[in-house]
Amino acid sequence: MPIIIILFFVLIFIFSPDKISFVISAVKPLIISFAIAYLLDSLVKSIMKRLKTRRPQAIFLACVCVISAILVMFSIFVPKLIDNAESVISFIANYKMDINVIIMDIAEKIDNPSVYRIADEIIELSADIKNRINDLLKFITFSLINLAAVIGTSIFSVITNFILALYMLIEKEDLSARLKRLIFALFNERKSEMILEISANANRIFKSFLVGKLLDSFIVGIITIVVFSIFKIPYAPLMGSIIGLFNIIPFFGPIIGAVPVVFVSFFISPVKALTALIIIIVIGQIDGNYIDPKIVGNNVGVSPFWAISGVIIGGSAFGVIGMILGVPSLVLIKTLAEEYVAKKLREKDMASYQLDKIKIIDVKTKK
Repeated sequence: MPIIIILFFVLIFIFSPDKISFVISAVKPLIISFAIAYLLDSLVKSIMKRLKTRRPQAIFLACVCVISAILVMFSIFVPKLIDNAESVISFIANYKMDINVIIMDIAEKIDNPSVYRIADEIIELSADIKNRINDLLKFITFSLINLAAVIGTSIFSVITNFILALYMLIEKEDLSARLKRLIFALFNERKSEMILEISANANRIFKSFLVGKLLDSFIVGIITIVVFSIFKIPYAPLMGSIIGLFNIIPFFGPIIGAVPVVFVSFFISPVKALTALIIIIVIGQIDGNYIDPKIVGNNVGVSPFWAISGVIIGGSAFGVIGMILGVPSLVLIKTLAEEYVAKKLREKDMASYQLDKIKIIDVKTKK
């Protein structure tokens, strides 16, 4: 029966491509509800572990925490965020950000031939840079306003998705058991166990990364907003939110987020721009060395080479979503490949042939 259903959908996609959008829109609420339940499940488990409660009580407490956080955000933070976004849009639309004048003023104050030469080169690139920054800022601010508008006009959809996610959390064990039963019905025992093992690895890696990175980015955003406010960086709530939002993207996220923040601050006050840049660098170092390792943990611990490769490959293939999911996807592939290699070595009675020992042999050979 499941094969017939799958075949039915395949035939629809082949002979009626226009039905794809219909099917996607039909299952979209389920996908959104599953994503909510998937992320909330970590909070539920944490409450069960720390408070020693049963799952139904933990789900109730998790809902209370989430709803309280949303109410606080929409009553205090979101209005300021929207006000900042509208101010930035107005600033971009009405204020002539003449970078040429600012650069020449700085060059005249320094009064050095080398500085004048550098200033001329910057001015040649300024028009294109300014247009790109303006477009990026407009995109970010309009996206934030549209997000708030969509949430405000889709309260019913949000509530129904949240309710469906709660039922998914409540019936998690039953849904999981049914899915396992289906896998064993479709495949033989060996393949079924392999699929379940891969699924367990994927769940561990993706949940650790996504939940950890969201929490890490939220903390970084709050810290940035507070520090920006203390140092009176222009539009602190919005600019801190941008840093926190882009922090979800590993490695390149803070750099991408810093560009609009520094440029907006620069056009208002070069000193504020320098202050904002220093704050972003300091918070980035604190996050990279202390916050992120503590929250995300070792489940997605890979070297910078693999992490950067995951971001680049994922971004090239799927854009921003690919940049976010590229790292855990590459970690999963790397984990499966290492397990496969270890299995083959065991079959060849070479289980002791470990990577660390190979490195030591290579070092001795080079000496």
